Amino acid sequence: MNILITGGTGFVGRRIVDQLINEHDLAVLQREGRDASLPDRVRIISGDVTDAGSLEGKLAGFDVVIHLVAVIEEHGDATFDRVIRQGTENILTAAQRAGVPRFVHMSALGAQDNPAYPYHQAKWRAEQAVRSSAFDWTIFRPSVIFGKGDGFITVLAGVVRQFPLTPIAGSGAAKFQPVQVDDVAGCFARAVNDPETTSGQVYELGGARQYSYEEMIDIIARHERMKRPKVHIPLSLMKAVVTLSAPLPKAIRPPVTAEQLKMLSLDNSTDHSA
Repeated sequence: MNILITGGTGFVGRRIVDQLINEHDLAVLQREGRDASLPDRVRIISGDVTDAGSLEGKLAGFDVVIHLVAVIEEHGDATFDRVIRQGTENILTAAQRAGVPRFVHMSALGAQDNPAYPYHQAKWRAEQAVRSSAFDWTIFRPSVIFGKGDGFITVLAGVVRQFPLTPIAGSGAAKFQPVQVDDVAGCFARAVNDPETTSGQVYELGGARQYSYEEMIDIIARHERMKRPKVHIPLSLMKAVVTLSAPLPKAIRPPVTAEQLKMLSLDNSTDHSA
């Protein structure tokens, strides 16, 4: 099959490329240039999901679109709504005009229509656009994804290593179900290779076990062989620190975004395992 992947050079996208490249013809949508990490066999399609005009005529001939593009932190006009919701609607429209039959979409566990959580709301609205489309679609909602180069577990490990005290945001009781990145990529590959059983389905993806946020910190500390005292910090105080430090260079800001702090008050687990 001819498959187009948006976000194909990202943390999950690169693993999906690895899992599909020996069976299918792959292309990756990129705003500019070619990512050096991509295999030479992968074609580059120039385009930006936030710019509907840049997608015109670019999706003809594809059998599947795998849509992964998202942001976890807003910068300027790269808002959750513009990148996640509007970006999804733009790629859906372009794929429909091109006659692409199949659409596999990356959402997030916890997607909900709640303006208090703009990231999750944007994911929910993107899901609704996919569900209401005429495509043969599949939606995945992973919990926290971990692996080399991830933006959460690796960051927590850095906090454990670098700080004399390990800060625990809030109560630390929120539940997570970390899922390994190659398992997530494997689910996308399965959806591509087995469309008959995955079509029209929404899959929540978790790992083998659920952990509280504080339990994850404890496991990381044992792995790093670090014995650090822990201190619980109210979420309201941490949010104030993150907000006040936003104008500072990234290197000296807290290693967490305001939206991630909000998510620490929500359970992020499922009854289902990837």
